[in-house]
Amino acid sequence: MKQPAYKSHIEAIQCYEPGKPIEEVQRELGLRNVIKLASNENPLGPSKKVIAAIQKAGRSVHLYPDGGMFRLKKALAKYHEVKPSEIIVGNGSNEIIELLVHGFIEPGDAVVSSDLTFLVYPLATQAAGGKYIHLPMKNFRYDLRALAKAVSVKTRLVFIANPNNPTGSYVSQEELDRFIDSTPPNVIICLDEAYVDFTDAKDFPRSLDYIKKKRRQNVVLLRTFSKSFGLAGLRLGYGLANETLIGYLHKIRQPFNVNSVAQAAGEAALADTAYLSQTRNIVLQGRNFLESQFRGLGLYYVPSQANFVLVCVKKNAREIFQKLLKRGVIVRDMRAYGLNEWIRVTVGKPAENRLFVRELKKIL
Repeated sequence: MKQPAYKSHIEAIQCYEPGKPIEEVQRELGLRNVIKLASNENPLGPSKKVIAAIQKAGRSVHLYPDGGMFRLKKALAKYHEVKPSEIIVGNGSNEIIELLVHGFIEPGDAVVSSDLTFLVYPLATQAAGGKYIHLPMKNFRYDLRALAKAVSVKTRLVFIANPNNPTGSYVSQEELDRFIDSTPPNVIICLDEAYVDFTDAKDFPRSLDYIKKKRRQNVVLLRTFSKSFGLAGLRLGYGLANETLIGYLHKIRQPFNVNSVAQAAGEAALADTAYLSQTRNIVLQGRNFLESQFRGLGLYYVPSQANFVLVCVKKNAREIFQKLLKRGVIVRDMRAYGLNEWIRVTVGKPAENRLFVRELKKIL
């Protein structure tokens, strides 16, 4: 019997491995109390206003959602002070990444990024038959000078996660301006800002100015509701760019790609500024706590601008991960990046942060 004609570049892809769900750990290890500090989720859960909006929207799930997402795009436009035509909404910001790759990459075209960054970039590139060029980071930060030199006539896309996952590091306004000014205007520069709400660095880029002031037509910003808004389970993200580029991406966007419950939740989330402020405060305090504890333990960590911290535990990260797992604490080991003595821990509630540190101390 003949086998299906599998594509070799797709067969070569290694599937993305998400963080372990709480239910799976409870089931496999027979534990009752488990905390998850692995997937950079919001420790507070969704706001009460969002829950109310979800319950209300649930009464209409027998109807197709608004394919144009009028209300949500209007709310996003007001929130960012841009035009609705400069926004595309997706089933998570992952979908916008895929739209960019499918829209601009043909087999043999190149995508440039870094080696220690979001694993979806190479997966999406490989699936499209593109060539993913990943440059080493410099002190766990994007080396934008090296990236600029790597851009060639075959380059169609550049991905920069800022702040970066999994390092938590960032590139400054000056560095980014210099890079964008040195990049050909036909190369799309995607700034993935999933963790932007947790930054407090004074020189963090004012990236929305690239869109508002129309400084460059080849810049795309990615944002998500998964992190600071606590809607990871609903899969809701969006991109911002000039009208022409957004209109082009809409040509390949699936109809009804964002469900009605997610649309209603997103609109309610944008209006709940008190919840966003509360989330930011608990993350910044928790991040400072974790970093101070790592210093006290003599562990090297990467100073973070996100809602997680990357730390070297000086031992086999997989073993540390497994030992923490048996104690009901889920973190993320970094073997997928070749960081065999590193783990990434999400900032949780104060009690969760203290529990993690207490168990880590016992293991070390």
